Amino acid sequence: MFVCEDLQWIDRTSEECLASLLEATAGASVLSLLTYRPGYRPPWMDKSYATQLALQPLSRGDSQRIVESLLAARSGHGALAPAILSKAEGNPFFIEELCRAVTEQPDAPGGLAVPDTVQEALRARIDRLPEDVKDALRMASVIGREVPLRLFQAAWRGPGDIEHHLRELTRLEFLYEQTRPGESVCVFKHALTREVVYESLPVAHRQALHAAAAHSLERLYEGRLEEADDRLAYHYARTDQSERAVECLSRVAEKAARGHAHAEALGALEEALVHVERLPAEARDHRRLRLVLRKASSLIHLGRSREVLGVLLHWKASLERLDDATLSAYYHFLLARTQLFLGDRERTIQSAERAIAEAARCGDTATRGKAHYVLAQEAPLSGRAAEGIRHALESLACLERAGRAWWIGQAHWVVGLNHAQLGELDAALEAETRARVIGETVGDRQLQASALSAIGIIHTGLGQAEAAIEACERGLAVAPDPLTHAVVSGWLGFAFVEHGNAARAIPALETTVQQHVVFRFPQFQGWFTAFLADAYRLDGRHERALATAQEALGITRAARSPYGIGLALRALGRVQRAVGALSEASATLREAVATFEAIQARYDVARVWVDLGEAALARGHRAGAAEHWEHARRRFVELHVPRWAQRAEVLLRTLDAPA
Repeated sequence: MFVCEDLQWIDRTSEECLASLLEATAGASVLSLLTYRPGYRPPWMDKSYATQLALQPLSRGDSQRIVESLLAARSGHGALAPAILSKAEGNPFFIEELCRAVTEQPDAPGGLAVPDTVQEALRARIDRLPEDVKDALRMASVIGREVPLRLFQAAWRGPGDIEHHLRELTRLEFLYEQTRPGESVCVFKHALTREVVYESLPVAHRQALHAAAAHSLERLYEGRLEEADDRLAYHYARTDQSERAVECLSRVAEKAARGHAHAEALGALEEALVHVERLPAEARDHRRLRLVLRKASSLIHLGRSREVLGVLLHWKASLERLDDATLSAYYHFLLARTQLFLGDRERTIQSAERAIAEAARCGDTATRGKAHYVLAQEAPLSGRAAEGIRHALESLACLERAGRAWWIGQAHWVVGLNHAQLGELDAALEAETRARVIGETVGDRQLQASALSAIGIIHTGLGQAEAAIEACERGLAVAPDPLTHAVVSGWLGFAFVEHGNAARAIPALETTVQQHVVFRFPQFQGWFTAFLADAYRLDGRHERALATAQEALGITRAARSPYGIGLALRALGRVQRAVGALSEASATLREAVATFEAIQARYDVARVWVDLGEAALARGHRAGAAEHWEHARRRFVELHVPRWAQRAEVLLRTLDAPA
């Protein structure tokens, strides 16, 4: 049995982790019991194994029994029961607090009164505490809903024995104690109790207590502050010590980004940017721009490219005023990467070249390597794979000198992509295997997912559809962010198309195409739309396949993606052949061959020759079919793709049989 309370406060990464756990245990003998307030909707509620139960207020009779039990110790209080029941409205916590507020009141000539709200009841109970016990409760509210005793004792500077105060607060049921491995923790009985105490503190007093908690954490974790980064950031962010707040929040954001928790990284960066505005003017501009660039980097991973572009262009004038080559190099690298995703080829190249120049000016080998990586990634999108390999090797050399393991893996990944487009599948597989091994060594899921999907593409090209599907499914399982997940899902759909499994290809490709519309990544949107057209054709939905192929052609031409145009033309020619438009099919497929030949996509040329042979045979041109299939067979032999060479041989042998 797995129990988790108060999901309305869950962070994005924990929510994703919990969703994975629930999916993994869906067929097991496990009961997961989860509670949350109205307004929150769990992402797994649409699953068949999820049931939602609304907890109704207590009935009048049940509420009455609780009130009678709590008021039994004080005679003469029964007359207040109707007022308590009316104001609590069946909420058991409210019933308890209103009863306690009544029973703890001293006798007064005017009689006892029931507070109008539970907040008033809590404030009344808190006000009746001795001042030193009240101070302990205030300190606890600043530390958080859960209060580690070791930190509480280290931060306490008030009068009296802290352990006595805690016993008193536990006796009065403000707190309760929990024992956990390695430490004891006090927990507020209800979040509302902590909120009332915390909000009662004047701002200056609150800031002082947060500072005391932060300083105590630094003493307790001396020499290993990274273990307490999140708590230090929480406390310093609520003080006037902005320098320390920015430092701690920056470390939290960096740690979150390394773990691909980019939504959490953005939250920390936004909070840090607020504190940067409170720094002295001479330190403000550089710190602000560094945070802005890190924010842009996390937004890229979330697929929010338009937002990234807006952020970067907004701060361009500030960057130019600073005249800092290191910041300028990284800025233009991020700008190039964003423009790449938005399909703006000319500006991508301009920004990457500017990043390379700025990196050379300040000796920033790592950023220079990253900028060459962007150029290597752009090259196959615009059909310049041979040039892409040159940039990829330059990127690899720079990043190896800089010792950036993750980026070295990325460089191998992009080397593989360019080799794959040229039909050099053995070299591509070697590069992608290196990228996967590096991803596993450094424990980075994004690199693993990208490398595995690329390995899937190569296996598809080799005619090994089962191995391709397995690799893409493994990549999808580890994909850590929305953009990577969408890309890997698209390649998995492509592998299903190549396997002839339209039923599984269509939903994967429909989803990824829609996601790329949102991400505004037109090159991949066009490629995956072409694969979707192929899937519809396999499923016999020819009219829809025809419309989708024409849509893919429009997208790829607008994005000026020659490889995508070739894919769209091939899909369109196949549909035209399927519906009997044989002359149009042959013309379209010849245009696809010319497009692929112009960018030296030799493997794809051979695949279209196979299609042209089938179109020729359908028109009764056996000699033409033989010529196309022989061209394809020779090319597949040259490229070391034996399965496709064998298929071409089988097709040729069919021509020797009687018509």
